[in-house]
Amino acid sequence: MTEEEVAHFKNSHCGFCNIEMARVSYFLQIQIASISKHRIYNSFSITDVIQELEGVGRGCKQRVEQFRHLPLKGLWKAHFLDARFIVRNIINHWGFKAENSSKFNSLCAQVAVEEKKKPSEVGWQGRLAHAMTIGAYEERAKRHKLTGEWIIFSKHNDKNYYLCISKHTSGIEDVNVFNFLKTVCEHEYPFLLSE
Repeated sequence: MTEEEVAHFKNSHCGFCNIEMARVSYFLQIQIASISKHRIYNSFSITDVIQELEGVGRGCKQRVEQFRHLPLKGLWKAHFLDARFIVRNIINHWGFKAENSSKFNSLCAQVAVEEKKKPSEVGWQGRLAHAMTIGAYEERAKRHKLTGEWIIFSKHNDKNYYLCISKHTSGIEDVNVFNFLKTVCEHEYPFLLSE
């Protein structure tokens, strides 16, 4: 991304309307501009959450919580969702990362029983596909278990300072994220990462 591309994006993207850009780190501006340019996510899935946090949004409520463990303790994270996370949520729901998913095996048995009782117009394959995808996603949404990625921000004098987008991390990754934030954001906001 060139400085000109970032400046153009910042000045023309309506997701930044009514947002005090001095509180959006230059690094985060680069991230969102790049996300938009390369179509990684829908940039509005990020800016809508920022607008909501600033009280100027359209009601895009997401989970917001403070980091509980050092070194990120004291910083905040707001979850954002995007269509690219649908598959990850389905994999998480059924436990497909494990070698044998008892939850999925149970679903297959349940579909077989339901198909014998009352065959569906689309066959067992359609019934299974629907339950496995739509059903799983709806269930995770109802239980507020949808996963995405984070907008990491800090609070200072009752204002939010938006620092970066990050995947979910833990352990040594948290140390890497914190050190990276110190490197790229401390010169902009020296009062944030030392509190």
